[in-house]
Amino acid sequence: MQVHHLSHIDLDGYGAQLVAKECFSDIRFYNANYGKEVEVRIQHILDNIKKSNQSNFMILITDLNLTFNEATFLQDEVSILNLSNKHIKLKLLDHHISGKDCAEAFDWYHLDSSICASKITFNILKKEFGFRNEVALWLEPFVEMINSADTWQENNFAFSFGKVALGMIAQSKEFSRFMFDDYDRNFKFNMLYEAKKYLLDSANKLIPNANVNLDNNIFLFKKELLGGDVQTQTMEEILSLKQTELLNKNKDEYSIFYNDKKGLLTYMVGGISIVANLFLKQNSDFDFFMDISNRGNVSLRANGNCDVSSMAKICFNGGGHKNASGGKFEGFKETFLYEYAKEQVVNLLHSKE
Repeated sequence: MQVHHLSHIDLDGYGAQLVAKECFSDIRFYNANYGKEVEVRIQHILDNIKKSNQSNFMILITDLNLTFNEATFLQDEVSILNLSNKHIKLKLLDHHISGKDCAEAFDWYHLDSSICASKITFNILKKEFGFRNEVALWLEPFVEMINSADTWQENNFAFSFGKVALGMIAQSKEFSRFMFDDYDRNFKFNMLYEAKKYLLDSANKLIPNANVNLDNNIFLFKKELLGGDVQTQTMEEILSLKQTELLNKNKDEYSIFYNDKKGLLTYMVGGISIVANLFLKQNSDFDFFMDISNRGNVSLRANGNCDVSSMAKICFNGGGHKNASGGKFEGFKETFLYEYAKEQVVNLLHSKE
C-alpha cells in the first residue's frame, strides 16, 4: 500500500508525519496551511494517485480539519477512482472541534478534541499497523511531549521542552517549502530526530534540564544538519551553499528567459542577495536571478551580465541598480505550486520583449 499523507505545518503536523514515517515504508508527504492550499494539496494527491502504477493507496490527513465541501469533494473523487483499478482508503485524524460536522457525516473522519493529532495518529497507527518495539519505546514519550505543548497542558510530560520544540519548528524558515518542499520537510524531520536526543536518554526517560539543553543547541545542530562546519562557517554561508546546491540540481527547471538573457526564477525564497550572487558565480551561463513573493514582489540580481534595473522598470514598474533591483508584478495570482508561479512570470516576460 502506498500512503499519501497531508498534514499541517506546525510541530503537531510534522509530528504526525514523523509517526507515519516510522510506520509505513512507501509514503509520500504533503503539507498545507489552512485555506486554499488544502484544496491544492488534495488535488495534487489525487493527480499523483491517478498517474501511479500502484493499485492500493491510503490518503491520510492529519492535524487539518476539512470544510464540508472539501470533505465531500475528496470522498466523491475517491469513489470515482475506486470504480477504476484504484483501491483507495481514506483516513483523517484530527483534533480541531471545528471539524465536528464532518466527523459526524463521514466515517473516515476521526475526531478527538482531547489530544493532539500526533497522539491520535500514534494511537491509531499502532493499533491498526503496529510499530517496531524499539521505535514505539521512544516514539510514545516523544508524542506525549508534543501533546503537552500542542494542547498546552503545563503539568503534563515535558511541557517546557515541547514549548522549545514548538518554536524550533515555527521559526524554521530557512527554505521555501514551495521551492524545496521535500528538503524543507526532511530538514524539519531531522530537527525532530535531533531533538529526541535531548529529550530522552538510552532508557527513554526524560533527561534533566532537557528544555534548556535543546534551546542552547538548536542553532548549532542546524548548522550540522545542513552539512556545515560549526567552528569555521557562519549560518549565512552554510545556508547559501545548501540553497545553491539545491538550485543547481534543478536549474534547467527553474530557468527563464528575457530577450537574449537567461535567468533563474525562485518563488518565496526572500533575501536573495547572497544566494543569488553565489549561484551566478557558479553558473556563468545565467545572466540574472529573480525571486517573486506570493504577493508579486520581485527581487532581481545580476553579476554584470544583465542590467536588471532596466528589466525591473520595463516589466515590474520598478528600478534600482544594474545588479540589484526590484519591482512589483501587478496582477500576480498567489499560488502554492512553483510551476504556476513560473508560468505567470514567463508569460509576463514574453509580453514585455
